[in-house]
Amino acid sequence: MRHALLLIAALSVSSPALAADDWTRYSNPRFGYSAAVPPGFTLQQEADNGDGATFRADDGRSELSIYGTTVEGGEFAGEARKRIDRDRARGWTITYDKVTEGWASYSGSRTADVLYVRGIALCDGNAAYFRLRYPRDALKRFDGVIGRMVKSLRLATGCDRAPQKAPGAAPN
Repeated sequence: MRHALLLIAALSVSSPALAADDWTRYSNPRFGYSAAVPPGFTLQQEADNGDGATFRADDGRSELSIYGTTVEGGEFAGEARKRIDRDRARGWTITYDKVTEGWASYSGSRTADVLYVRGIALCDGNAAYFRLRYPRDALKRFDGVIGRMVKSLRLATGCDRAPQKAPGAAPN
């Protein structure tokens, strides 16, 4: 019995959602947001324009994008709904969506993959998003990961300044 409890404890600690020490933080100075990156995800590429970054799971089966964007017309909820519509047009079956003036979340599936997207309104008509695509057979494993990521996506600085310009880009 004691060995079984030790095994259960060891497996619990190795779960991505519970292994707090293995999480890293991605911060974006251009848009002033940050988000937690789960263990087992490695930076693949940072956007040339300074918007965000893409991470890939070590097993190659999952991908995470974290990025900022300027909201067309400055209306976050409408822009978030357009993103949902674009993903539907790309073949994702959206099974959950919730859009408010300050945040939006939606999820769905396509063939063997699951998609979860979370966005928050930032200052000055901007928004930050994370987009996580992972295999359907890892659904339970990613539940805790998504919960932690949702809580972690936040404004990294106050709203007293505009986002920085992209490297080499024209002013916003």
